[in-house]
Amino acid sequence: MWAGFYAYKYMIEIWEAKINKEKTYQLPIIIPLVIYHGKDRWNLSTNLGELIVGYENLTEDIKKHIPNYEYLIYDLSQYTDDDIKGEAQLRIILTIFRDIFIKDNKGIQESVERAARYLKELEDKQTGIEYFETFIRYIISARPNLTRENMEDMRENVNRIYPEGSEVIMTIIERYREEGRQEGRLEGKIEVAKKLIKMDLTIDEIIEATGLKKEEIYEIRKKILN
Repeated sequence: MWAGFYAYKYMIEIWEAKINKEKTYQLPIIIPLVIYHGKDRWNLSTNLGELIVGYENLTEDIKKHIPNYEYLIYDLSQYTDDDIKGEAQLRIILTIFRDIFIKDNKGIQESVERAARYLKELEDKQTGIEYFETFIRYIISARPNLTRENMEDMRENVNRIYPEGSEVIMTIIERYREEGRQEGRLEGKIEVAKKLIKMDLTIDEIIEATGLKKEEIYEIRKKILN
């Protein structure tokens, strides 16, 4: 419900930055656009005025003194793959935003494979690899229920499409393990253990990565499952 408020806040910040940087008082036109990718369809108002108590009961003479505007809303759940167009990076980010909360793990794997196909279009391979790494990190963070089997299937399928991406997936998993080896604080080890548990690594592998005791890992896993 606060989308209208925050969009207005960002517009003010953009204007303020322009004034401070360019020493101008001519403000650019901004058309506010909200991209929504929640589990449910968007069914809220797109007017700022509806957040203001009693706005609808004001006379027109008073309303003209109260800030109000309508913002555009794009509910990504309503768009098909063919609807989402543009550069590879844009198609990837919009597609995963659409899928991240509404697809099951198999569907997320397919989204990753689709992203790999898009990235093959890029001439700058290094940029593609960096973008894919950010993309995979976001998925692991937003979908902690992805298992080790999901990740391995994903890696194998991506390897056939975009070998560089397969290496990225393995590197990220290894980094999580390495974080456990290098992190001396218990809190850090516990956080890494949580990530590895959610990725369905074995107890022995988590012990090796974090240095935690078997009983500690069982306790962490028990809290996650409950």
